[in-house]
Amino acid sequence: MKINYLSLALSSLVAFANAASWKFNVVNIYGTDYDIGVKYNNQVTKMTSEIYPLYTTTINAGDSTTYKYVLLDKNGKVVEEEEFNRTYNSNTGSINEVYDRETKSVSVPSLPKVYENLYASGTESYQDFAKNEIYTIWANCDDDAYTSLKHNPFLNRYHKNENFANCTINLITPRESYTRRGSLQLVGYNSRLFKKLSWKFKLDKKILGRKTLKVRALAGDPTLMRDKLSSELYRSLGVPVYSGTYSRVMINDDIWGLYSIVDTIGGKWIAANIHGDENARVGYNYKMYSSVPNGPFASLRYLGEDPDDYDDSGSYEVDEVDKQDTEATNQFYRLARFTKMFEDWGNKYSEDQSNAAVEALEKFFDLESLLRQMVIESLTVSYDNFWAQLGNYALYYNPERGRYQIIPYDFDGTFFGSNGSSYYASDYLTDCIGWADNTVPDKYFVNNLMNHRIIKQRFQKIMGQTVNKVFNVNAVNNFIDSVSNLIRDDVEWNFELIDDLDSDIPGYVNHFTLKNFDDNTNYKVVGYDESINYNDAHYGLKQWIQLRGGYCKTYVDSVLGSNANLEDTPAPPPAPVKQTTTVAPKPIPTTTVAANKPATTNGKILIQTKPRLVTTRARISKKVTIKKVVTISKYAPSSQDQNAQPVQYVPPSQDIPPTQDVPPAQNVPPTQFFPPTQRK
Repeated sequence: MKINYLSLALSSLVAFANAASWKFNVVNIYGTDYDIGVKYNNQVTKMTSEIYPLYTTTINAGDSTTYKYVLLDKNGKVVEEEEFNRTYNSNTGSINEVYDRETKSVSVPSLPKVYENLYASGTESYQDFAKNEIYTIWANCDDDAYTSLKHNPFLNRYHKNENFANCTINLITPRESYTRRGSLQLVGYNSRLFKKLSWKFKLDKKILGRKTLKVRALAGDPTLMRDKLSSELYRSLGVPVYSGTYSRVMINDDIWGLYSIVDTIGGKWIAANIHGDENARVGYNYKMYSSVPNGPFASLRYLGEDPDDYDDSGSYEVDEVDKQDTEATNQFYRLARFTKMFEDWGNKYSEDQSNAAVEALEKFFDLESLLRQMVIESLTVSYDNFWAQLGNYALYYNPERGRYQIIPYDFDGTFFGSNGSSYYASDYLTDCIGWADNTVPDKYFVNNLMNHRIIKQRFQKIMGQTVNKVFNVNAVNNFIDSVSNLIRDDVEWNFELIDDLDSDIPGYVNHFTLKNFDDNTNYKVVGYDESINYNDAHYGLKQWIQLRGGYCKTYVDSVLGSNANLEDTPAPPPAPVKQTTTVAPKPIPTTTVAANKPATTNGKILIQTKPRLVTTRARISKKVTIKKVVTISKYAPSSQDQNAQPVQYVPPSQDIPPTQDVPPAQNVPPTQFFPPTQRK
């Protein structure tokens, strides 16, 4: 008898495949009222969840490779099914899919690198968040404490509710799942004015190298991308900056929507991203707060040696304490030392335009990092950060280098322009160095820097490199489009959730749409409609980059000429100073009041569930949000002055108009900037 061995082998393989077990994993983003099932060969199998909201099951495979997920009520009845079919493959069982989201692989490119990093960037266990992933966070929190937080973001007009709620926190990535115990707190000040609140989770054990997860609501941004794009621009220039990606956030029965998940600028981040060693000594770090328009301001003026003067000013907060700092006699010592040294430098070198003046400053301060930061703040017109409002920055004393540095954070107030604010001159869009002159009355620090021609020319040189290499539509286009592709399926879902949130949560709301998202990531505005939105957006992202980048290229070309296009390679930072290992004495007590932190007993996190008044200084609004309707054309900059003449954008290839910048005096050769190791 003749046997067909090939047919027998193929039949055996088919029989084996048909007998195989297929594993399914899917994330439920529709809340605790629903369960998930998998529909295969017209049969629905209810899935189970051990780490909510991740559901899993295993079924015996048949001939078909097609399946879909369905939404079940608590009685197991199908109430909805996905509108598309999925195809099972060898990777399906090892990934965590998401209900109603097609599984796709999106490559998010880095922006072109203008300068190498000034400091270390992460460690083996503390890496940047993956740029091409969306996580899901669900927290099961003490309901009374959580309800108190969301219903009372402020305990009175100015005092933030800094209480917390105990939680079990589950985080699901595309391939991993984590469960931790921890606590939930509100973050931000102006973000508490919105119904969609921003949160911080403190964990008992690390996730992705972190014990704190900060999720930002981005409630006023129709693109959900301004903060992320800004942070990537800082990264392009080598400025130390937090990393971030996106996460869906659900707390108890509330589905909050899509958030940006970012690092907090604390000791763990500083150790990994400034020193490159998680066990590194971390110096004193101060967070800065300003209140516009009437102050107080974190102006970095010297207030004397009494720590109470800094603590009571309402502008400075000790965020990290260095117990090894034997020189520091109180927690504000390092801040007082810096402000005193800067005051002395300003007094001594105010009329000195030599390299010696810059060298003297760089002995105790990282000037290069700040100038790179200020270039990005200028290009993005960052109305809520260091240059414009003296806020959202940290001053860090780096004991490894024996110098101070400024670290920026929170960039949701970028790419909007002036927002119709009268604190900006009508020509701010074309003014790349004086754009923030009127925003706060105390420009002490910036003015002292920019009075030096060498420093100003260094700023101009950095801006020239930046507009040529990264701050132009060709350079950022792929990044914006890929991030848009990554989050687009979640954007409309996110916008529609605002009306489903607990009606007792106070705050402003925005009813942005998917069309607003598509328009504003490109070249179109989001107009102001008071009936449905609190915010608008006067510029699309690419529109802003095209306009502002064009104007600032014209500016630097006019002041630097052919030098604007020359390659620029700064010298490496100064060699580290020798550290002391002497054990520090106990700091002299000050009136600093520490923020509330969870108390622990036998590993359990305790919480006060009754709201209490925080007796620290009041944090008055750091932003000026002026509800002013500004009529603008489709692709033109807005103008606050109806009688002002429109500013003509002149491409670099055309004649360059005069700028407001004052060039060096005639017949005096401009002083050339030299990196520290090349100066004579």
